[in-house]
Amino acid sequence: MTAEVGQLELAGPSRPLDGVNSLGGEAFTHLYRTQFGPLSGYAGSLTGDPTVAVDIAQEAFTRLLAKWRSVRDPRAWLFFVATNLTRDHWRSVIRDRDVSERAGADLTRTTPAVDPWLRDLVERLPQRQRQAILLHYYADISVEEIGRLLRVPVGTVKRRLHDGRRRLAADLQGVRP
Repeated sequence: MTAEVGQLELAGPSRPLDGVNSLGGEAFTHLYRTQFGPLSGYAGSLTGDPTVAVDIAQEAFTRLLAKWRSVRDPRAWLFFVATNLTRDHWRSVIRDRDVSERAGADLTRTTPAVDPWLRDLVERLPQRQRQAILLHYYADISVEEIGRLLRVPVGTVKRRLHDGRRRLAADLQGVRP
């Protein structure tokens, strides 16, 4: 699917694939070209692995293409899906590590993220606060769109962001709220 990391290989220099074209190929191609880099960077900041980040971004775009006509805000939807795929990735890593430890294998651990202390602080947040923080601050998605994606009122999203920021600030000062 990719000729280089982050570049869509099209059927011709200016002809999108026929299936994509029938679904609004120009808009999809533009979205891919403008958002693949930021999306894979976002996934990379969550996983600490550029290869996994590219896989997550590609999978998010593949899933978007399948739902292209029904998605209201494709950019926000991509970041939401990438967040969920990242969570699935970490679950898989933990599950694989547990299995290998039970089997007695001594496998090399994955490399830490670019800024492991920050990721660790964010990962310590409760799931709802962590999800709101990641989508709003890392993916730059509006509070209103996060509410639509999570199917919760805007006030709930604002409360989760407030509580998450308060907890992060307390953690940075070394005091738990």
